[in-house]
Formats: sequence, structure tokens, C-alpha cells
Amino acid sequence: MGFLTHRKSVKRFLVAGHIAKDVHIKIQDSNKLPKEFKRLFKRSIPLSRVPQALGSTWTFDEVLKILKKHLVSPVRYSYGGRGPNVAYGAAKLGAAIELIGFVGEDFNKKYPGFYDGGYRTHLRKAGITIHEIRLDPAELNTLQEKTQKYGVLALKGKEIPSVYCIKDVAGNDFYFIDDIKGAHTLASRSPTPKRLIDEYDGLFVTSGETTFNTRLIQYASDREKEVMFDIAAYGTTSSYLRKIIPRCNIVLGNTYEIELVQRAFQLDNIAQIFDHSTNLNALVLEDKISCTAALHSRSLKTPLKIGPAQAERRVSSVGCCDGIAAGYLALHAQGYNDKTALQAGLLEAASVWTKEGVQEGMLSKQQLKKKLGKP
Repeated sequence: MGFLTHRKSVKRFLVAGHIAKDVHIKIQDSNKLPKEFKRLFKRSIPLSRVPQALGSTWTFDEVLKILKKHLVSPVRYSYGGRGPNVAYGAAKLGAAIELIGFVGEDFNKKYPGFYDGGYRTHLRKAGITIHEIRLDPAELNTLQEKTQKYGVLALKGKEIPSVYCIKDVAGNDFYFIDDIKGAHTLASRSPTPKRLIDEYDGLFVTSGETTFNTRLIQYASDREKEVMFDIAAYGTTSSYLRKIIPRCNIVLGNTYEIELVQRAFQLDNIAQIFDHSTNLNALVLEDKISCTAALHSRSLKTPLKIGPAQAERRVSSVGCCDGIAAGYLALHAQGYNDKTALQAGLLEAASVWTKEGVQEGMLSKQQLKKKLGKP
């Protein structure tokens, strides 16, 4: 492997997705949890929907009590959220990135485990552009879409939501997302930052409030911006996928997420998705456990298989998919071909595997260049 010739000019990307603080809960064996928990594996569940997911008698407090009985290490915090995870990783690799998301009054609070200051400080140190405005939720309707240039909205009375990341020693995982206190719960009421989108070449969208995400993607597509979509199972419905996939140029997802696409479009195989959109150029099927990927492309008769990348040790699988997305986005934005970009993503995922905390494992540009240069 090695750095290949640049394919196109450098592009500047917006990255939109949940901004969160991750709460890491490491357990011995997911299969030893109550049988109801099997419904959760590889899924992200809003706290408000715990009774629907597990049964009407279940509460999140009861879930936490059970998980704590299976702990193999103390609970800890880290910088999190799929949006800033991808933005942080891509920016460290040299991409020009600005963040879109919703935060609370604690955006720069240094939580236990935050190793580099509050979240705002940490992201700016990585080179991420942040245009922020502080508002009372009642003031959201005062923002005008055509002139809206703020990517980050800091809302009074709200906080950065917690994402509870549960994984066992084998790397199996599932997640709970605070959809009660988090600032992102007001996303559907927020205007589309049209002026900001106009200033960039591309938009990368991952987990987030689906109504807001849909508006972002529709406007970016209408303005002929490049749109990349990392499916993220949280909040994903067939209706949502049918609305936005045809407007995307590149789609990423794991096996479960790609199966959601197949069901949404009633496909016999995922290659048929290209028949449903003239915009879609590539679909990436990723596997963070094996650190491999398969690139489906309109121009390829068969998928291009890439990897595996080798993790030096396996500490945590949390956020490894974000590593794949970050590496792929970073090199794609800087003009490298899809094969090299995905190799970078897999190496990023292998590095994230070695740390407790997603952003702690992200590579620098120099580290990635050295790894890509190895025979």
C-alpha cells in the first residue's frame, strides 16, 4: 500500500451528527445478560424507548443496575457523538472540516475523562471550524434559513446528551442515547443552515435527528454539493432511507444498516440500489470487527474488497465505524481514490480498537502516512 496520485482537487466538508459525551460500560459477556437484551445487540436505543425495546416493565435505571453487575472495569467518560468523532478524525488527517450539531450550556465543561479540556476547546485544537451561537430554545424561530451560517447551536437549559456505550470483551456492543435532556431533541425545530452549506463543497451526515438530517441532505443535494451518508441505525426508518438515499453520492454502513437499505427498497441484493438513484456512485459495506470493507460502485462489476487492517491490540470496539468513516472522508476530501481512502479508514478503525475512547485512538496525518507506506 502507499499514497497514490491525487484524483481531484481538495474539498471542504461539513460534518453533521450527534455531539455527545460517551459513557463507557465494559462488561464480560453480552450473552450472559437477561434474554431480553439480545434484542439490543448492535443497536442504538433512545432512553425514552427502553420499555418498547425490552418490555413495558423495564426502565433505564434497571438496565444500569444489571450492567453494573457485569462490569469488568470502572465506568468512564470520553468525548463522543458520531458527528464530532468523524469530524475530529478527519481534521487530524488534514481535511478541512466544519461541524454541524446541537450542544447545551456544558459545551466546554471538562467532564471526568476529558483529557484535553472542554469539548469546544478540544475540537478547535484539532483544527475543526466551529461557528457557534447561543440561544434560548424559544429563539430558534428567529434564525432565518437563507442567512443561517451557524453550524453549532448552543441551547440554554440543555446539555450535551450522554451516549451509553456498552460492549463486552469480545467486542460485541449496543448503545443507549439520551433523547430526553440532550440539546439534539430540539433539532427538528432548527432552521437549515443554508448559507453555511452554500459555502462548502460537501456534506457528511451521520446519526442525528432525522427530520433535520433530511432537510440538510435535500438542500445540499439541490445545491449540487457532494453528499456522504453514514447510515447509523439510530432513528433510521424505511421512509427516511427512501427519502435520502437517492440524494446521496456515497453511502456507508455495516451489515445490519445495509440490510435496512435493502428492506427499504425491497432489493434482492444491495447492488440493485444503483438502479434507484442516478446520484449514488458508491456504497461501502464495513465490518469493524474484522476491519474490512467492501466497496460497491456503479463502475465496478463486483465489489472491491479491502483489508483487513490489523489492530495491535483489542481494547474497545466502540467507535471503530466512526474511524472508518473519518479516514475515508479525510482522504476522499483530499482527492485520493476510494481504495486508498478506505485503507485509511480501516487503519483508523484498527487504531481506535486499541483505546478506551474513540477520539483517543484517532491517528495523526503523520501516523497514517507511515502506516499506509508500509509494504
